[in-house]
Amino acid sequence: MNPLLIRYGAFSDRMYGGVKPLIQSKIRFPVIFIGVFAAAILIALYAATIGKMEKADAAESIKLYCDAFVRQDEAAQKKLTSYGAPTDSFNMRAAFSNALQTSGAMLAPEEAAEIADAYMESLRTATVETAVTEQGEEHAMVEVTVTRFNMVAAREKASALMRQRMKLDGTPEELRKTAVEATAEAYRELEPVGTVTFYVPVRYNGETRIWDPADPMQFGFDLSKQTMGVE
Repeated sequence: MNPLLIRYGAFSDRMYGGVKPLIQSKIRFPVIFIGVFAAAILIALYAATIGKMEKADAAESIKLYCDAFVRQDEAAQKKLTSYGAPTDSFNMRAAFSNALQTSGAMLAPEEAAEIADAYMESLRTATVETAVTEQGEEHAMVEVTVTRFNMVAAREKASALMRQRMKLDGTPEELRKTAVEATAEAYRELEPVGTVTFYVPVRYNGETRIWDPADPMQFGFDLSKQTMGVE
């Protein structure tokens, strides 16, 4: 058997259910994306200390965070920036690309960027709705309903595409290109499978006049996990 296909096995077993891939890795895309979301939200929250906007309500505040990070909505990003959040914290493409390169997947920068672009393209189609379910002076509870995407179907599609396109006598470069293109194509066409609702405890930030998640890291994990259908 082609030794390249043997080396590719670790990546495929985890990602594509048995396809013999080229890139040896223990990479788990949902886990990487969840960590990136959580870290970026944490940075935005703790740097946002100079805003002078009118007081936002709790539901609006959380929707801004969801739209800025999940949908990469420029209007939401600009509004959060006006509250003091750093612009760099919203560059999820760069964050995902960097995370993929350091995950053990042995991806070149341009390969990681291709996959990150594809994933973010799908996320832009997500819908986000928020509503306040409990309201106090300094604390509140916000209900968040977001689109959930079928990550299992995406992995199966990538697996099928690689089986169709991969040539056993291909060069390492050809096999690698096939794997990256199949992964990107599958993530670019993520299928929505309805919506999911979760709840975010929030607290009012008197300096920024915006409501922040009481636990920013947990909010980042919950937002990304629910969007990707990761239990």
